[in-house]
Amino acid sequence: MSSIDIDKGDPFNRDDSLELDHLDQTRAHRYQIDPLSDSDGDDDDLDNVDEHYTLTGGKESLLKHHLQPHHPASSALPSHDNDSDTVDVNIIPLSTSEAIDRERGDLQKNVTFSNGLTLVVGVIIGSGIFASPGPVLAYSKSVGVSLIIWFVSGLLAFAGSLCYAELGSAMPSSGGGEHAYLNHAFGSLPAFLFSWTSIALLKPAGNAIICVVFAEYVVNIIAQSTWDPTQPMRHWSNKLIGIACVLILSGLNSISVSMGTRIQDVFTFIKVVTLLVIGITGVVVLAQKSLSSHNFDHAFEGESQPSLGDIALGLYSGLWAYDGWNNLNYVSSEMKNPTKDLPRVIFAGVPIVIIFYLLANTAYYAVLPQETVMSTNTVAIDFGKQMFGNTGGVLFAICVACSCFGAANGSIFTGARVIYASAREGYLPKMFGQVNEKRRTPVAALGLQAVMTTIMILGGTFSTLVNFYSVAAWLFYLASIQGLLYLRYHEPNLKRPFRVWTIVPILFTFLGLFLFLMPFVKAPLESFLSMVIVLAGLPLWIVKELVSGNKGTRWRDLKNKVLHFLGFQPLGGRHERLSVR
Repeated sequence: MSSIDIDKGDPFNRDDSLELDHLDQTRAHRYQIDPLSDSDGDDDDLDNVDEHYTLTGGKESLLKHHLQPHHPASSALPSHDNDSDTVDVNIIPLSTSEAIDRERGDLQKNVTFSNGLTLVVGVIIGSGIFASPGPVLAYSKSVGVSLIIWFVSGLLAFAGSLCYAELGSAMPSSGGGEHAYLNHAFGSLPAFLFSWTSIALLKPAGNAIICVVFAEYVVNIIAQSTWDPTQPMRHWSNKLIGIACVLILSGLNSISVSMGTRIQDVFTFIKVVTLLVIGITGVVVLAQKSLSSHNFDHAFEGESQPSLGDIALGLYSGLWAYDGWNNLNYVSSEMKNPTKDLPRVIFAGVPIVIIFYLLANTAYYAVLPQETVMSTNTVAIDFGKQMFGNTGGVLFAICVACSCFGAANGSIFTGARVIYASAREGYLPKMFGQVNEKRRTPVAALGLQAVMTTIMILGGTFSTLVNFYSVAAWLFYLASIQGLLYLRYHEPNLKRPFRVWTIVPILFTFLGLFLFLMPFVKAPLESFLSMVIVLAGLPLWIVKELVSGNKGTRWRDLKNKVLHFLGFQPLGGRHERLSVR
């Protein structure tokens, strides 16, 4: 049987879905379309096959997944292994989770509930808990309010992960992620803006934040032993060591994929053990009141009351420590029973992280004076020195530095794969979508990411980078949750194996609006610069649509896509409707 001819141009051009119309009735009846929504009409099934189109997937993989022959041995679709445009996903995984690395049929579903729980805790816990307590306390003005901010940040992460679980279960072929959710609900414009922002802002800024924390701990380790730097020397030493971290990890990931993943496994264990030691120590100190710093005697008293803008920026710093909650869906495709176990993993895993973080912050406040916590980004060093002397401070600093090194490795590993996948889809020059013939690693993508991360490190500090990153991140978190509510109304029959309570996305929306808008008052420079980068993707999307569109109809198709995004139904029949989905 001949293969289906598929146009490999713009991956978000919905006109491509009309290629399915060329299947005559004799060929089409041999395939059972696995509908992604409860619909009876053939047209709806056709729409649904094209709905789940993602940046990392590609249309061929989608069709292989959803068009299942009744007799696989005799009527399977032919392979396209020799096609030069097909990505060998076995060589370069697009993330540390193989859920988006390999074709669905190749994955072994061997992740149990306990495995998933460990993965969730490991994904969320990162460098933030060792760097954010100072900024959170500085913005909140008091110990009591800061602990409330840490708790509310955890609740927001919990609510968001539940909403994303519904979106992921409704779009099982998408691989998860904001790009797929926005593309399904609102079309290619917001999805493209998210992909652009991820490459130009979110990934480089996220890498920079982790490397800055790593550098601050390394500088403090050196200062504890042989060197007492002045403030300007410390400032530039932080930046240079952060840049060195980026270059070393980019080099290691250029040499070998397996080397990068081995680094990740070792340092994930170190960071969890370090956090447990801090939490247990704090509980012991609180039990022996003679050792306590007495910060809890007047927990809600401070020099002043925090403003709403201060609360928003404090939440940004707290939420940075919970960053990763939006990636939990990647675990689901390798679970033995994802419909049952993914919600259980989220209901158990995120609260465990909340408890860990509250214990760690309680430990910091139990041991250290409020002024010490407020003035540092390396609180673990001060904690270790106070409890175990200079040697303890150095040991804690080494553990945290290792934790940050591992977190930076994971972030650089996945960020380069986003650039690689974008170049393969034509959004970036082709050189960034190529792999080194000998190493089979995306060297050019890693190099581009290293340059962008270096610029971020040179231009910002921990707090400014967190604000800069968070404004853009929360814009797209908010848009994705709006997509959930939009699909509840416009596609009520879409299959949802997991359905979150409606009040959860509604409350998330109000809090998300607060988090997105208030920083424009308290941190206007970072907020407006973040939005400038997001909106810079708009002319790039227009150029992409015009270049990849069909001659003679490209302007009409562009107009229809804009109208669709704005909520207006374009004129025309079914084919025009498909072209703007």
